Amino acid sequence: MFRTVFVIATLFGLPAQAELVVCNETDTKVSFALGYKASGDWTSEGWWNIPPYDCSVVEGEDLKNRYYYYRVTSPVYAWPGENYYFCTTKAAFTIVGDEDCEAQGYDRAEFRQIDTGEAKSFTLNLTAEGAETLSQSHLDEIAPPGTHGEPFTISGILSHCDFHDVTVACEVHAEGFRYIAYSADPTPPWMIEELVELGLNQPITISGDMISYEGNTADITVRSYETHGDDPYADLRAAMQGMWRSLDDPSYQVVIYGGVFEELYDLTPTDMSAMFYADECPPTADFGPAFTLKTMYNNAQAEDRCMVVLNAGRTLELAPAGVMNTLRFEKVH
Repeated sequence: MFRTVFVIATLFGLPAQAELVVCNETDTKVSFALGYKASGDWTSEGWWNIPPYDCSVVEGEDLKNRYYYYRVTSPVYAWPGENYYFCTTKAAFTIVGDEDCEAQGYDRAEFRQIDTGEAKSFTLNLTAEGAETLSQSHLDEIAPPGTHGEPFTISGILSHCDFHDVTVACEVHAEGFRYIAYSADPTPPWMIEELVELGLNQPITISGDMISYEGNTADITVRSYETHGDDPYADLRAAMQGMWRSLDDPSYQVVIYGGVFEELYDLTPTDMSAMFYADECPPTADFGPAFTLKTMYNNAQAEDRCMVVLNAGRTLELAPAGVMNTLRFEKVH
């Protein structure tokens, strides 16, 4: 059940530069989105993931508006909206315009208002003092460890969440394995929704139960999770996202989405693999950065492949380990 949460916006201890700061004074992480008017257009952007008892600068210049708007999500607390609506997405976003959200493929979400008065710097404190929490009702939905299989805890990368008709599948890659939690399985729906909101390639530690496994893929439940920022390949993962077309054979395309490497020929899928990043390609020790591809197709004969990344920018250049030729791609979108 949603409960009232007190939000106190105050000016205090302002830093030397003018800015809008959000401080999370609760005992759990929050995700923050901001709405404002810029150059005559309503704009929304997010998400800033703010750890417990930490602050984040969401606007680093002199505040040009009196009113700003915000939306906060949290696994424990709720900040009800105030009938101000902006476009959002589950992943990171910057969206110009606040109309026809659904028609453009966005969500339409309710925001709250910040009145900064005449201030050029402002700090918004999010607190939960004296408020009920959602945690108990949420915790009631989480079964004890071992209820659905062998308990486990792993640290890896939340590659992505996929929507399949009426179900959602969230996939974590760790140590050469794929761990998949489905909304149709015992993982609580609200937790699946939170994983969706985290977006692509989020470093994460999850605990849950192993329902079943085959090869390098396990079906799991998620009992708890914690995000963290420790990913030395974050910039490389981001640069490689999208659809790429071979410069040598335009009929050959690659789509990289999260930690998935899908290969197509004349737009027909030929293989789909999970990507696992490392500093080199074993056993040849070709120096990277590099990634190993483990096929997601049910093919016991398929061998792992490793690619050294020579360039990832306007073009993508990959050197398959043990092969003389280089794969060169241009970005399609």
